[in-house]
Amino acid sequence: MISRKYNLVASLAIAFAAIAITLPFMIHREISSLSNVSGSTVSHLLIAGSSSALTAESAQIDYKQREQQAQYVIGSKNDDVVLIPCTSGKGVPTLVNATQFWEKGCKIGKRKSVRFFHIGKGGGGTVEFILGDYRVSFHRNHPGPNFDSKLLEGPTTTLLINIRDPVDRFVSAFNWRSLLHCGHRDKRKKFFIGKTKHVLHPSLQPNEVCFGDQDEEKLLLHDEMKYDPNVLAEALCEDSPGYDSASTKVKLIHHANLALTDWFDFVINPKNQSIITPDGVQTLMAITTEPRVESNSESRLDWHTQQAVLKIYADNGLNNEQIGLILKHKPQLSEDKKSKAEKKTHSSTTSSVTNIVNPIPLRKLGECCLARYFRDDYRLIKTMFP
Repeated sequence: MISRKYNLVASLAIAFAAIAITLPFMIHREISSLSNVSGSTVSHLLIAGSSSALTAESAQIDYKQREQQAQYVIGSKNDDVVLIPCTSGKGVPTLVNATQFWEKGCKIGKRKSVRFFHIGKGGGGTVEFILGDYRVSFHRNHPGPNFDSKLLEGPTTTLLINIRDPVDRFVSAFNWRSLLHCGHRDKRKKFFIGKTKHVLHPSLQPNEVCFGDQDEEKLLLHDEMKYDPNVLAEALCEDSPGYDSASTKVKLIHHANLALTDWFDFVINPKNQSIITPDGVQTLMAITTEPRVESNSESRLDWHTQQAVLKIYADNGLNNEQIGLILKHKPQLSEDKKSKAEKKTHSSTTSSVTNIVNPIPLRKLGECCLARYFRDDYRLIKTMFP
């Protein structure tokens, strides 16, 4: 068990070093004293109160291996013989076979026991979709964290959080929020907060709807920054005369206003750390969006999330045989669901219906300034994924 008397970063380092899964993770910024970060894609952090610790060997789950192993175990059996617990709605749990599991809309786990900290512009929409597609019950916090009694005292025992390179996430948030606000010659429908009805939120239909309000965020991104993240990024250099003002302006940008350290405050802040009870959160699974360091492969966010799903399945008492059958009988995604999954990505790509042509790329100076500005986030990530 991890003593809460330890320094926060030291505690995290010890926990992750002891029980992290050794799958690749990449942070590609290199600045002065900060080096490239590599380590886990799904890690389990024992925060408080448990009498047993996971090991790398017992925690590591391979999706293909699990499926093959389960198929081997049930090779000579009728699939209908193996029963699986089914919880749906508020009804009493029943036992069903694998086909019925999907047909009856069964869920795995209790909604209050799994919490997802959905960090904006970090692949969280995709994580949510996959969790739902695999019938995992969970409760989410978005756009900000909630350090409530359920997390600190129970019944929440498992916390998932999506992690992305801090600089990439900042730029994505800047471009995304720039896109959502109506431009001067915008052809999209205008959405006014608290006034507009019967029109989908701009975040759900960014090509058709935009915010019409003249709020501080819109004035900052459109009028002051002219859609250029470099203006704000370069002002965040420590020797910039506009540093203090720029630091305040970051707080006006939705999703960029909360750093990774803000999301982890409940374990970073010694005051909060001390009030986590043995019945509170004990397992943390950090899901990264980054590809392998040694390749140019695309993000494997969906695969990483599936690893978290399998861990949750196992934590809820399912054995290899039951898990294998659930995977074997899982229906293929329909075209409609695939379309919904794509919409969950919240792409920051601009549309021809706006007056924004293309996102302005980040210059090297801005990249360096932002990396230094988010140094605490990088150090926390490096601690989590040694």
